[in-house]
Amino acid sequence: MAGPTPLLNKSYKAEVSLATSQWCAVVAGTDDDEMTLPAGVNAEKVLGILQDTPAINQQGRVAKMGLSYAIASGNIGRGDPLEVANSSGHVQVAMGTVGTYLGTAEESAENGDRFVMFVQLVEFGGDVTLSSSSSSSSSSSSST
Repeated sequence: MAGPTPLLNKSYKAEVSLATSQWCAVVAGTDDDEMTLPAGVNAEKVLGILQDTPAINQQGRVAKMGLSYAIASGNIGRGDPLEVANSSGHVQVAMGTVGTYLGTAEESAENGDRFVMFVQLVEFGGDVTLSSSSSSSSSSSSST
C-alpha cells in the first residue's frame, strides 16, 4: 500500500547523515541549501518532514506541505497540533509558545509509532499558545 503523498516536496543537502531519520522533522542547516536535525524540543526554522534517507552531503526530499508520515514521541490524538519533540526529529503534541507548529495529526499514535500527519508549517516568535483542547468565542454588540 502506498503511503501519504505530500503536496509540496523540496530537496536539501544533508549536513549530517540522515540515513536513520526518515519521517523525522529537519531544520535549516548552516548553508541555504542544507538541512540537519533539530537541536531539541520545539525547534525553530523547521523545513518539514524528511521523506528518505540521505547520507551526509547527499540530497534528500522534505515534505513542506501535505500528508506525510512522522514518528511519534508520546501519545498523540487525531487532530492534535504538533511540534518537534527532540533532537531526533520525532514529533509530539504542541505545547510551546515559541517555535514551529508542524501541522496536525491525521491519526492517533503512541510513542515510537509511524503515523500520518498533515504538514502545515507555521513559525511562532511571540506569545501564541497551541492547545488541542482550547476553544474561543467572541461577541459583539452595537448600539444605534
